[in-house]
Amino acid sequence: MKPLLDQNRQLYLLDAGCGEGSHLSHIQDKLIQKGIRELTSVGMDLSKEGIAAASKKYPQPLWCVADLAHCPFANQQFDGILNILSPSNYAEFTRVLAEDGCILKVVPEQYYLQELRYGYELNKNKPAYSNDNTLSRFKEHFQLLNVERVTYCFPLHADLMEPLIHMTPLTWGATEADWHRVQKMNLTHITVDLLILCGRK
Repeated sequence: MKPLLDQNRQLYLLDAGCGEGSHLSHIQDKLIQKGIRELTSVGMDLSKEGIAAASKKYPQPLWCVADLAHCPFANQQFDGILNILSPSNYAEFTRVLAEDGCILKVVPEQYYLQELRYGYELNKNKPAYSNDNTLSRFKEHFQLLNVERVTYCFPLHADLMEPLIHMTPLTWGATEADWHRVQKMNLTHITVDLLILCGRK
């Protein structure tokens, strides 16, 4: 079994659901700093606007508009797949991932963006948050190598508030009163609480 970070071979990395591309670009930079030179990074998302923004800001990776259910790539094409806060299609991930490849999936945990949840009062009559089903489904398709939870507070400047509100699905069911209440909260920080799953085919 070849190690993923083998500096002596060409590596192919796919960010499935890359959004505006910042995660893939930063991870690519980190891999290059670790001495990985032969690296091809590909970002894929269904959002044309997201891919347009990614291609303008981060020119090095390859960017494409595509559906996770119909990945436009050959079988066993990628050594690594990133799936960060995005839907999954495990059948396609299994198809395009190399036999010795790894997948990294990031999902929200219980306190993710809790300040916004409080503002929208989305916790009313909600069952306790659990990732048990997500973890079980992941393990049905991949050998689980590691699970890590990352929790921290991110400083929230005033100019970041509106982009934050628009980027999260939490706002999809929000009323006008919800919007005004959150905007008046003058949040100084936001909680990031994530579960990182690492698996191998």
